[in-house]
Amino acid sequence: MAFVERNRELAELRAAFDQARDGMPVTVLIAGDAGVGKSRLIGEFTATLSGAARVLIGGCLDIGGDSLPFAPFTSALRELVGELGPAGVRERLPGAVTGELGRLLPSLGPPPAGAAELARARLFEQVLALLQVLSEDRPLVLVVEDVHWADRSTRDLLTFLIGNQHAASALLIVATCRSDLDRAHAARPLLADLARVAWVRRLDLGPLSRRGVMAQVRGLLGHEPDAELAEAVHARSEGNPLFVEALLSCRDQRGPVVPQSIRDLLLAPMARLPAPSQDVVRAAAPCGVHIGHELLTTVIGLDEAALSAALRPAVAANLLVVAGDGYMFRHALIREVVYDDLLPGERARLHVRYAEALERDPSLAAAGQLAAHWGAVADKHPMRALTTAWHAAAEAGRSLAYAEQLCMLTAVLRLWNRVPGAEEHLGVDHDAVLADATDAAASAGDVAHALTLIETQLAEVDADAEPVGVGRLLMRRGELRHALGQPGGVEDLRAAAALIPETHPAASTVLGTLAHRLLTVPREHEGRAVAEAAIAAARRSGEVHAEVMATAALAYAYARAGDLDAQLPALARARATAERLGDDGAVLHVLRLESDLLHGEGRYDAAASAARSGLAVCAAAGLARTSGPVHAANLAESLIAVGSWDEAAETVEHALGHPPIPGLDAYLLVLDGTIRLARGDLAEAGTAVAYAREVFARGYPDTQDLLPLARLEVDLRLAEGRHAEAAALVAETLTLPDIETSPRYLWPMLVSGAHVPELLPRLRSLAGELPVLGPVQRAHRLTFTAVSDPAPAAWDRAAEAWAELGEPYPRAQALLAAASAAIETGDHDTAAVRLRTAAAHADRLSATPLRAEIDRLAKALRLSLTKPEGRPDGRHGLTDRELEVLRLLAEGHTNRQIAAELYISAKTVSTHVSNILTKLAVPGRVQAATAAHRLNLLSTTD
Repeated sequence: MAFVERNRELAELRAAFDQARDGMPVTVLIAGDAGVGKSRLIGEFTATLSGAARVLIGGCLDIGGDSLPFAPFTSALRELVGELGPAGVRERLPGAVTGELGRLLPSLGPPPAGAAELARARLFEQVLALLQVLSEDRPLVLVVEDVHWADRSTRDLLTFLIGNQHAASALLIVATCRSDLDRAHAARPLLADLARVAWVRRLDLGPLSRRGVMAQVRGLLGHEPDAELAEAVHARSEGNPLFVEALLSCRDQRGPVVPQSIRDLLLAPMARLPAPSQDVVRAAAPCGVHIGHELLTTVIGLDEAALSAALRPAVAANLLVVAGDGYMFRHALIREVVYDDLLPGERARLHVRYAEALERDPSLAAAGQLAAHWGAVADKHPMRALTTAWHAAAEAGRSLAYAEQLCMLTAVLRLWNRVPGAEEHLGVDHDAVLADATDAAASAGDVAHALTLIETQLAEVDADAEPVGVGRLLMRRGELRHALGQPGGVEDLRAAAALIPETHPAASTVLGTLAHRLLTVPREHEGRAVAEAAIAAARRSGEVHAEVMATAALAYAYARAGDLDAQLPALARARATAERLGDDGAVLHVLRLESDLLHGEGRYDAAASAARSGLAVCAAAGLARTSGPVHAANLAESLIAVGSWDEAAETVEHALGHPPIPGLDAYLLVLDGTIRLARGDLAEAGTAVAYAREVFARGYPDTQDLLPLARLEVDLRLAEGRHAEAAALVAETLTLPDIETSPRYLWPMLVSGAHVPELLPRLRSLAGELPVLGPVQRAHRLTFTAVSDPAPAAWDRAAEAWAELGEPYPRAQALLAAASAAIETGDHDTAAVRLRTAAAHADRLSATPLRAEIDRLAKALRLSLTKPEGRPDGRHGLTDRELEVLRLLAEGHTNRQIAAELYISAKTVSTHVSNILTKLAVPGRVQAATAAHRLNLLSTTD
């Protein structure tokens, strides 16, 4: 099974091991649901020790009823005897006294006679003594797995060992399954007691993110997975690695299916429930993952007392959990296997009862649930299924729930030919439903589905009879093809413009769209001419939206040519007009252009502000999934430039949690890989590069899309010492079409390529012909000059250019190179100044490889870069991002609200909050807020 997204947990285990090796007591309690990867994490961790420690592993056993006493310790002791032999174990104990250990393992000899109470105490002492002696011999790790199955004796011995851990410098790792711990579980008191021990750390192992699931699927298959399959596995597994593997191992023409072994695992708790409780769980399954209490009461027909009595065992067994005014299945797969276990007639009857209950009282659930229930019995009730799906689609559209709207419209299209007179019943024709479905698919981010629907519409329309209609469809197809990185987008737009007369109101829209696409290819001169024609057409027809879009395209064209300041007012006016119209799409389009242009000019704070505004509009308009990742990428790009790498990494991670369109997915991975490479995580950077390459290989990306990826890959190959591959990649990149039309992306590539000496003549020739537009390209040009002809003055000029832009990382790189060049000339004092400044930047960025190079050079100079002791910074070790989270926490925001405000995941917020509590040494959020005010920490975020 592929091992992904557990680097942080591995690092925590390693840190705990280092502490134990240094003589400090430490126990790590790993908690997580079944299948989440607790044993795998432990296995990966112990594998990293590579003989540096003795590892003893024992597990508690579930054999029904009471478990075997001391089972994990017996297993660990047996492993030790297998290594040392009985005599070897006896020799290591004081006085070779192992009598009581014979109770655990007979090969160690018969236990002595005596009072049972004293024997138990001696046994505990001898186990502790053995651990102490073993840890003196070499570092020791004792693992106790599945402690939720532990018997009372095992729990008592474990409590004793942990409570006396200061006597034995061993790392104890205890693993437990959260999902098996109901409220009355015997292990709960043990876990509560352990939580109060100062040296016990809890490590909660959560599910994998969408990106983690994709990486696991990719690793298991050995190739890039089909997008539909990967999304289905992610949705159904809910990030559980065991379920991911199981679903992939059992696939048929319908997609991943739940294998019998997993079904048995999930259904086992249900088999132990009383019959009435089983009936309630079965009755809840057709309703989906969540069901309201009142709706369940109505459908199942029990009185309140009887229903509560039946529900309580199901909740105690963790099959159902209380959620608000209702209940949820603990995991979607539990609901799925319970639902599949229903008899066909039983399933149909329950769906009808739910549907009829919702028709009597629509307030019990959303319209989508009513449609889902009638849809489940559409073979017998097609008319009701059709009409309720249509009404649910309308409600979802009004709520901006585009994915749900698409689901309902897909049901309408599927049922259309099964209901005679569907057009009369719904008051809309088939083409209109197709058009609505296309809009919903595009808005939901399902671009491939939208393209399929467009193809269906084109097949049904006669171009001679409806040229404008076909033109509109071709325009839409051109946009979708571009979004998917497919060829033919510009050709579709040109064909659309030819079909629609200039006097038609739609002409301005298609011309504006064509203009924007030409400018991104780029075809600057043609794009400007088409944009001007679009503006004229929009003014003739009074199409204000089209005029806004075309005006923005024209301003973008002139700004890219170096006339940004003159064009910013035009973009601001276009945005203001769009805001006045309530045209969110146009507002987002202009904000994206503004952010992109400002970043290209090195105005990173303004660029980030525009991107944040875009994210705010996306959130308000319900477009976080579709348009949000675009603005997130723009934001992350500017954050990387100014050195806010932690925030940038979180922004990218959150954006990748949505399924963005492939080209954007690849660029987000490039941004992620850029940070990881600069911080020395070459393996993860390589993964990002490989995945981005695979994404681009499925489409036809523009040159300006490929250049950032190529640059990252060149830097990675150079960092890995694979210079021949780097040289080949640079040479291959220089053959891309129209490469000279993208100086913004080519200059960084030339800088990286300049580190390949054999290519310098060719690169110098290309650089001599390449325009320099704006201060960022000027800084790259100065850096290229310094790399290709190193001299202290050249590097100082480059460092100064990056300093003026506020980019700490390239500045630190330039300062390091300037110091190296200064040493060559004998100017050690200048070199020392450069190195100290570079080291400060590298430390703030956690740029480990850069800091290592700085230290290497400083060592040669016998220069100490150790930070002098001084006053604390007043931040109590909190990072910039943690201070932001603390500010919002102090204002009373929940984790979910903080996540929305900062455009990160709630899981990431939870991590930040935990770090804040640890650094401030407070137990909870209220105390953290109080400490923030008392310590005047919030003023540092202003």
